[in-house]
Amino acid sequence: MVNVLLKLINLWRKGYYYSHEKLETSAFPTINNIEATNACGMNCIMCPRQYMKRKIGFIDLALFEKIVKQMKLNSIVVLHHFGDPLLHPKIEELIKICKKYGIKSSLSTNPSSLTSKNIKKILDAELDYLHISLDGATKETYEKIRRGRADYGIALKNIRLFLREKNRKRNKKPLTTIAIIQMKETKKEIKDFKKKWSNIRGIDIVEVKEFITWDGSMKDIINLGDEYSHKFKRQAYYPCFWPWGRLTVLWDGRVVPCCFDYDGKLILGDLKTQTIKEIWNSQKMREFREQNIKNSFPKGHLCKNCREREGFPPSKIYPFNIILKKRFKFWTYFKFN
Repeated sequence: MVNVLLKLINLWRKGYYYSHEKLETSAFPTINNIEATNACGMNCIMCPRQYMKRKIGFIDLALFEKIVKQMKLNSIVVLHHFGDPLLHPKIEELIKICKKYGIKSSLSTNPSSLTSKNIKKILDAELDYLHISLDGATKETYEKIRRGRADYGIALKNIRLFLREKNRKRNKKPLTTIAIIQMKETKKEIKDFKKKWSNIRGIDIVEVKEFITWDGSMKDIINLGDEYSHKFKRQAYYPCFWPWGRLTVLWDGRVVPCCFDYDGKLILGDLKTQTIKEIWNSQKMREFREQNIKNSFPKGHLCKNCREREGFPPSKIYPFNIILKKRFKFWTYFKFN
């Protein structure tokens, strides 16, 4: 009960310091993502990792535990950023470390990685949430989107293998989502996708994901989206809430502002040598918050052309300004806080 109260107070502080446009905050950040690895066996058309220049690597277990120890107000952490976490040779140990510190674990994977070995790992370690990215209702669409070594037959075979093992063990965990991104290549298959995977034992959620424009710098990726995304219609600018609420950690311990920074373009600190607390109100963070407030990002900055910002008008009457803003999606504010 005490921990729940502390989390609610911390959540209130995040909104307060954001609404009052403070450069420093007494709130503690949520670590939204810790990247297990940026290695991936796919080369998807909508993923900016095709432009990634940073080194491929895998997070060290000691570094991971050092970070998780500091995450006292996290309820959940996502073990992926840019890569497939099931390619980490010790993924089960990362899940166990989360459990050790009372934090729920979540990861997203390609069906190709749901081998019998990996299925055993995540079921035995009691992963809390599994997101399966399928992104196609037909062989043609799936393999066109995933490219590389994508094989729709293997994808279906592995998903069925996972569901069989999960159901055989009568496990409620992991809560399993199977998802498709709505974009030009998939929008005609959305109905069939939902019909195919609904009411299948072991699949808890069938999700149609909104298309992501990442940092807005890659026109070939943006052109894959369609009118379904509200981001293409966004007009008003509000400071992004994330610099007052969350951080993302790369596999090597470097800290970036959010999950849209695929290549470590905006490094805010390094958890190999710094603590979360030191990074959170550092000079770099204060400058970053000020840029968000003033919308004064220099040319080439990660956030200059970003359409993914989630925010609301700053106000001295917080939290009533949120309540009065009918269009604001409460789930974007409370999710992972």
